[in-house]
Amino acid sequence: MIYDLLKICVSIFFNLFNVVLGGRLPPFGSAAVIVEEKDHYLVVELPRGRIVFPGGFMSWKERPEQTAEREGKEETGLDLHIEDLVGFYHGASATWFQMSNISFVYQARVIGGQLQNNVEGRPCWMSESELRLRLDRHAVVVLDDYLRHREKQQNTQMV
Repeated sequence: MIYDLLKICVSIFFNLFNVVLGGRLPPFGSAAVIVEEKDHYLVVELPRGRIVFPGGFMSWKERPEQTAEREGKEETGLDLHIEDLVGFYHGASATWFQMSNISFVYQARVIGGQLQNNVEGRPCWMSESELRLRLDRHAVVVLDDYLRHREKQQNTQMV
């Protein structure tokens, strides 16, 4: 709850700052991971029941791949190995409570660690059918892009 309030305050601040700069504040960089094991996907259930793929904002001088690994570890307790870039996505701020960002989404696999709760929510594994019922529209687009990416990989390996 406090974490959500902090994120809202930061978003309002940066949106106001963007207004002062005449709309010239660049979008923030973020990265997320899609991890699939045994037909289930690693996600984080946020306090109000929202489901997201592990990810977050980039730190200063951090590459998107590093962000994806770090955020994956922070949000799930699992050590991840980043594999392929699935895609990148622009999220324009639609309200004062969101920040514009460019997000890099990677395919990853678990190489260690143990699933554990964090300040943002509860990590868990969900099937594709469960995800489709609970993800927002943007995340469904990301999931569909991942599935196409995975299919291309499989077709390339068969050739």
